[in-house]
Amino acid sequence: MGFLNRFGDSYVTLDSPTAKQLSRPTTEPIAVEVHPPYDRELPATLDRFVKAITEYQTQLLGIKNSSPTIAYEIQRFTPEKLRLQFIVPTTRLERKLRTHLNDQIPEIGFEPGINRLLLKQDDTVGLGVLKLRRKDVYPLETEFEAPPLNSVVAALHRHAMRDTRIAIQILFKPRAGHPVEKRLWHREARRESRNLRSEKVGILPWTDRDATPREKQQAREIGEKAGNPRFSVSIRILVIGAEEYTTSRIKEISGGFNVFANPDTGQGFQTRTVRSLRDQAIINSVEQFRARRLNQPFQVSMPELAGLLSIPDREQENIETAV
Repeated sequence: MGFLNRFGDSYVTLDSPTAKQLSRPTTEPIAVEVHPPYDRELPATLDRFVKAITEYQTQLLGIKNSSPTIAYEIQRFTPEKLRLQFIVPTTRLERKLRTHLNDQIPEIGFEPGINRLLLKQDDTVGLGVLKLRRKDVYPLETEFEAPPLNSVVAALHRHAMRDTRIAIQILFKPRAGHPVEKRLWHREARRESRNLRSEKVGILPWTDRDATPREKQQAREIGEKAGNPRFSVSIRILVIGAEEYTTSRIKEISGGFNVFANPDTGQGFQTRTVRSLRDQAIINSVEQFRARRLNQPFQVSMPELAGLLSIPDREQENIETAV
């Protein structure tokens, strides 16, 4: 394959040793598959659940953040089954997860999930990463009438992309420690809020103007986010078996996250497909997905995270419900 054709490949084809390596988990986390209750309207966001499961842990006199990283995953390794699962590092967190998720969603079902990737020789793999469009001091949408992830799982019904296996991963970890980074983030938030509220000086004296209602609303929402507990979050989309359609599949799936676009702040998601001249760079990104490792995360508030972790209540054939 020529250099120009090779440049920017979005997928690699796995040989047998690499497929086996990526299929094995690096640690032994605990996977808990969840089943929404049958024929029941669910809460749009999991605010109480997020508060209850959050654990702040620090080391080195409060400087290093050692809080646990938790994963929420939506997997469709066969078109007939959509798996919703949480991955936690300890049995204690597993008990908390089951207790508090059942508290907010009574009659939700649980069963053991899977903590490895289902890969084999000659599979093609590619990865998409969701990033924020604006600085992360600007919040995403947090007000919903129905679980926002309904729009994500809608793209994964059993008749869509039947030749493709898909896994969506939302990693989150509470912000703790790192006092210098915390001060810098708050300074940035104050600067943005102050600039939005201040009088705007035009090129000519008579073109000066006061802040618009939208700018004042943006400043208020930035202030609310700064006053909330925050989390480091990474969102990735793994696509298996799509070959040259890998980028198209990633865009199709990531479109469901447009529901989080905030019309007041202009915040939303943009998608980047991992591309490289070298196969190893894409394999490394898949390895980070397998290891559930935060990489270049952005910060969200507790209300934002509560929407990202919502349990879909769509009546969809490949979503298994509790009985």
